[in-house]
Amino acid sequence: MTTTPGPIPEPPPETLPLATVREYLRVPTTQLSDEDLQRMVDGCSEDQWARCLWDPAAYPDALGQALLRRVQREVAARNLPLGMVGLDAAEYGPQRLPQLDALVEDHERAYRRQVLA
Repeated sequence: MTTTPGPIPEPPPETLPLATVREYLRVPTTQLSDEDLQRMVDGCSEDQWARCLWDPAAYPDALGQALLRRVQREVAARNLPLGMVGLDAAEYGPQRLPQLDALVEDHERAYRRQVLA
């Protein structure tokens, strides 16, 4: 695997099919349309392609798991004002969703693009 930084090729390669993502999330089409879910998957795939480097012909399982986690966070935050959770049930008031997900970081670590400033 080469870690030479360079321009990010467009568009990102195929990642996971929409049916696989929907099955993982267990969200019916009555709660989230295919168009909205596809937009979330596409956005998360582009984010992952900008940060990670892999052979487009073979999508690694670790990156697939990280993508599922990224999409899951997008779905969870879609109806939250300013990313706040627990507005009425949190012990110490509202909480924010963390910016980074440790599991996504762990899955993507081996594939990160190395960029020197």
